[in-house]
Amino acid sequence: MNFKISSLKKAYVGISPQIWVLAVSMFINRIGSMVLLFMSVYLTKEKQFSIPDAGIIMSMFGFGSLFGAFIGGKLVDKIGFYPILIWSLLLSGIMLLVLGQMQSFALIALFTFLVSATGDAFRPANTSSISTYATAETYTQSIALNRLAMNLGFMLGPLAGGILASINYHFLFWADGLTCILSALFIFIILPKPPKKVVVKKEVETTLNKKLSSPYHDKMYLYFLLFTCLYAICFFQMMTILPLYFEKIYHMKERNIGLLMGLNGLGVAVIEMFLIYYIKNRWSQFKFIALGVFLLVISFLILIPFQSVFILVISIIVITFSEMFAMPFMSTYAINKAPKVSMGQYMGLYSISWSVALIVSPLLSTNVIDWKGFNALWLILAGLCFISFLGFRWMENKLNTGSIN
Repeated sequence: MNFKISSLKKAYVGISPQIWVLAVSMFINRIGSMVLLFMSVYLTKEKQFSIPDAGIIMSMFGFGSLFGAFIGGKLVDKIGFYPILIWSLLLSGIMLLVLGQMQSFALIALFTFLVSATGDAFRPANTSSISTYATAETYTQSIALNRLAMNLGFMLGPLAGGILASINYHFLFWADGLTCILSALFIFIILPKPPKKVVVKKEVETTLNKKLSSPYHDKMYLYFLLFTCLYAICFFQMMTILPLYFEKIYHMKERNIGLLMGLNGLGVAVIEMFLIYYIKNRWSQFKFIALGVFLLVISFLILIPFQSVFILVISIIVITFSEMFAMPFMSTYAINKAPKVSMGQYMGLYSISWSVALIVSPLLSTNVIDWKGFNALWLILAGLCFISFLGFRWMENKLNTGSIN
């Protein structure tokens, strides 16, 4: 018992109060994360759209995310992260409330885009805020705490979402929208405004330094974003296509889908903080990332020869460990790579890599399903993920030999 209490204290030691405020805000927001998770089922079951048409609407989350992350990154560098955190959540909440009232294909697609565009401006702002309030020693733990809050919310969100969807799908939009607005109010009331950003002196801004501070001239970072995007294309299947798979192939009800998806949030919430604390200095970042990516390959392949609820549970568990090994170290690498003068651009581009994945992921999956079925999709995803795994292993080798700057 003493060991457990001691381990708990060590895992959280040194994290600043501001990081805790951000984590609570993230928890409030993610409790309502229901719309994306149930959107594919909502569109095909409730709205009677075809699977390819549902894929087009789902891709609007990605297009909106791409736009929001790009604009959000630019705005963070210009006006700071604080107003972006608040306005992003507030506007996204309002757009969700409107989206739930839309009936036509075109309007649902439009407001899906607007929900994501406003909401994903939050991502570079959130990452920049963590880099501001965390020290170099506690950054990975701060990321893990942020993800802990996110996944505690994601554990409760699917459970509540499954219950609400079984009653009326419109309740999902109200719950998601109102929690976004509550999260914005929480930040506005509790989190103090940060000190004004220090202006970089003119004489430092030589052409060379501008190149060095731009993510577009950072070759290693661009490779990293490519392989991250491939991983994200595959990972996003958990939120966009797996619920549809459970409903179409296993004929699961919304409540059971919510229970199964909540298992991911529960696993990350219970394990990740302690896992990160104990393993963060034992391997290089890329070894952990590569391990996480390889686990995702396995999670898809085991769905092909076996069909049972037990295998679905195993697959979700493997995906959960994939996420825990890969994502915190991806975020840590991205933030460590970013110079202070262009933090927003680096984080914006990192967010954009995930946004591109969110565009490609549902378009790829829904068309493959319509063409050859789910098993063909699992094979293609395993192949893409394996390319990502090889890419991260290659990057580590190049870094170790100093071949890439």
